[in-house]
Amino acid sequence: MPGLCPEREGGQGRGGRGQERHPRPNAFVRIEKDGGVTIVSNKSEMGQGIYTSLAMLIAEELECDWNRIKVVSAPAAPVYVHTAFHIQITGGSTSTLSSYDQYRKIGAAARDMLILAAAQRWRVPASQCRAENSRVFNNANGASLGYGELTEAAGKLPVPDTVELKPRHRWKLLGTRVHRVDGDEKLDGRAQFAMDVRLPGMLTALVKRCPSYGGKPKGFNADAARAVPGVRDVFAISNGVAVLADGFWPAKKARDLLTVDWDHGPNAGLDSAKLRADYRARAATPGQTYRSEGDAEAALAGAAKKLEAWYEVPYLSHSPMEPLNCVVWLKPGSCEIWSGTQSQTLDAGMAAAMAGLKPEQVSLHTTLLGGGFGRRAVPAGPTG
Repeated sequence: MPGLCPEREGGQGRGGRGQERHPRPNAFVRIEKDGGVTIVSNKSEMGQGIYTSLAMLIAEELECDWNRIKVVSAPAAPVYVHTAFHIQITGGSTSTLSSYDQYRKIGAAARDMLILAAAQRWRVPASQCRAENSRVFNNANGASLGYGELTEAAGKLPVPDTVELKPRHRWKLLGTRVHRVDGDEKLDGRAQFAMDVRLPGMLTALVKRCPSYGGKPKGFNADAARAVPGVRDVFAISNGVAVLADGFWPAKKARDLLTVDWDHGPNAGLDSAKLRADYRARAATPGQTYRSEGDAEAALAGAAKKLEAWYEVPYLSHSPMEPLNCVVWLKPGSCEIWSGTQSQTLDAGMAAAMAGLKPEQVSLHTTLLGGGFGRRAVPAGPTG
């Protein structure tokens, strides 16, 4: 096995709270013996380009060949938690901000370990060596070794306590246009989303939900739905009626044939007109003062001209292009999940609670996300 590669502690269990003070490079960087570099992203890729950004941060300091890089999603594990939120999550437009120093330092640490491994092999001071384009060079005689030749020895070295980051004038990648690491696979259809996961004997469930948030079914007729070939079962859940079938198409056909009598709950009759009236009424109340400076009322009273305007946007469904979905393989004593999630810690924790398992018995694989916008940061749960 290559030396700079993820340790098994990241392979199982949910992303918990807390983080190592100095994350080991081998949790975030794999260097294969052929020189290929795999970077492990602890942030979910939902089209915002974070796989490319995080790869650039490590690659800049690691001095590796950009064309030999690929990025994979991190498993749910404590070492991958957000540096500010202290859970494993992607949200708040904080990914680059929170990972900028972290990922650069990881790249720099891996670079220094590779340089030291080469220096030890040549029996020369590390200061006599430099890293460039996935190779370590001996400045005295021009000899060089590829990262793949050094990765096993480098992985056995202690992680440096401090590293020196490259000054801006030496940057080769940061601040430049690069080819997105996920671009080609999205263009040619190789990109894998949760809906692309297939397991032996897997069934598909779709839910017909109450059109009013907080509503629930009072009763339903599923005679026509049950007659669709491939339908296995139809049953009520807390906020709708679920159809279980051999695949997506029979499940969808059956769901469309359901007749449901709804209890619309506390939001029955709520519409845009009522929301607009409520917003205007609330806008006319004094509210709470966050900051007071000067005398706005006096300034407005003495203004030569006053302009007043209302700006409104409708209440919109928080719906990304790809519907919320996941694949679950529930076995005695364990649960394995494939999901395009923004919140590994919360999702894995909820799955454990719903399945009656311990958090460490849940393994979560994060796929690519077809949009997120924060909706995938909040577990849907039974009300979802």
